[in-house]
Amino acid sequence: MKIKIIFILFCFIILIPNVFSQKKINYKANWSETRPSYPDEIIMVEEVEFEHQGMKMYCDSAIFNEKENRFSAYGNIHIVQKDTFQIWGDELYYEGVSRIAEMFGENVIMKDNNITLNTTYLILERVPNTLSYTQWADIYDNQSTLRSRQATYYMNEKEIKFLKNVVINSEKTNVYSDTMTYNTKTDIATFFGPTNIITSDSTFIYTELGWYSTKTEESVSYMQSQMTKKERLLQADTLLYNPNTKIGEGINNVFFEDSVQKAILTGQRAYINNKDSNSYTYLTIQPLLRQVNEDDTLYLHADTLWVNHDTAMNVKEIYAYNDSKFFRTDIQGASDNMIFLMKDSLLTMLGRPIIWSEVSQITGDTIIMNIGKKYIYSVDIFPKAFVIQDADSLSENRYNQIYGKRMKAFFNKNKLYLVEVYGNAQSIYYIWEELKNQPDELLGINFGTGSQMKIYISKNKIDRITTLSNPIFFTDDEDKLSSEEKQLNGFEWRINERPISPMDVFIKR
Repeated sequence: MKIKIIFILFCFIILIPNVFSQKKINYKANWSETRPSYPDEIIMVEEVEFEHQGMKMYCDSAIFNEKENRFSAYGNIHIVQKDTFQIWGDELYYEGVSRIAEMFGENVIMKDNNITLNTTYLILERVPNTLSYTQWADIYDNQSTLRSRQATYYMNEKEIKFLKNVVINSEKTNVYSDTMTYNTKTDIATFFGPTNIITSDSTFIYTELGWYSTKTEESVSYMQSQMTKKERLLQADTLLYNPNTKIGEGINNVFFEDSVQKAILTGQRAYINNKDSNSYTYLTIQPLLRQVNEDDTLYLHADTLWVNHDTAMNVKEIYAYNDSKFFRTDIQGASDNMIFLMKDSLLTMLGRPIIWSEVSQITGDTIIMNIGKKYIYSVDIFPKAFVIQDADSLSENRYNQIYGKRMKAFFNKNKLYLVEVYGNAQSIYYIWEELKNQPDELLGINFGTGSQMKIYISKNKIDRITTLSNPIFFTDDEDKLSSEEKQLNGFEWRINERPISPMDVFIKR
């Protein structure tokens, strides 16, 4: 007996929700009738109105099955729920038991607060309060239009989940995606698949995970992020861009490429300004420039790399700030700051600048180098210009030296062959006699001064010196000279700062 009572109570508890959920649909109309052939159905016309659990439905005519608690409605369908939610259409089928409504028509319209949806077929499921469509639909908000083939609108969360062929059109941006959610309260669209964003300034953004604001038109990409504009390509783990301000940012594994200048810039942080009149990019945290040439690659690093672009968005000039260093197999250099003019191939070095070419070390207060894509042409050094060569690889105390107020060094196929010295020219070089099958013999050390000099270099050694005015030259024995006498004033051998591989540019001086 107790078991039967428990079973009956259990069934009663289960049935209570169903009783309430199957609350009868209320209705009224100006005219209605029933027919013997369909005794359970009521035919209604003129100002027909239904009400079911807080939702009202209006139409021109309807057929209501009171027994099964469902109806079909026709003509000027209008659904109202909580004042802010409304649907219009041509035909409606509604079941009170499942609380599911299907709306048909050439122009089915849904409005909820600030969004409007336009399609031909809608399914409204009041539990769990969702609206979905499987045909093409356009969704409008205050800023943009969203179009897709299939989506579900979760009305409690105010969020739409799109599944196929999603397009967002706004004044300055078009977005194309296959999987996306859109929150109508925040105006944020979140992407979960391949997505293309195209802005009015011809900037193309690709991502596979990110979000876009229809209010501000700002976008953020988190996976496979790429941004291209004309000949520029920018990649990063995270990429932010706003087409209104034309300001963007790249975070982690930043990759920037200019195919015209054959320049590649990398780093961990990038700031992008795409304004046509003042377009620039700067990189921080291990920034690196690689300029790929025919036979070699230039590697340039500094704490910050600032890149200016021309109107065609090509790299115009690069400013390297703080602890700058570059490497190429034929020449290396370092200074506090550098300026690289891509069009003229001029590299200006400021702040303890130094360059190395084979056995030669060149220093001065300012160095300007004409570093072509294939060959180095010339180097200007001023003031306090100083060239030092290791005169004997077996000794640490023998150095050829040239000093002057200003110098110009000339290269032939990347080999130093001539140095012109202007103002207070001074030189020290070791004179060797070449012997067959024996080490070269040191003959003495030559000292020279003059107003201007020309130093000719052959096989990485000073071959001869000519002086245009006021020449003074003499040769002395090495043994008679102290270490100080064998060095010109300002001598500093900085071989430990020289990068010997591309990655050495990251080593601090």
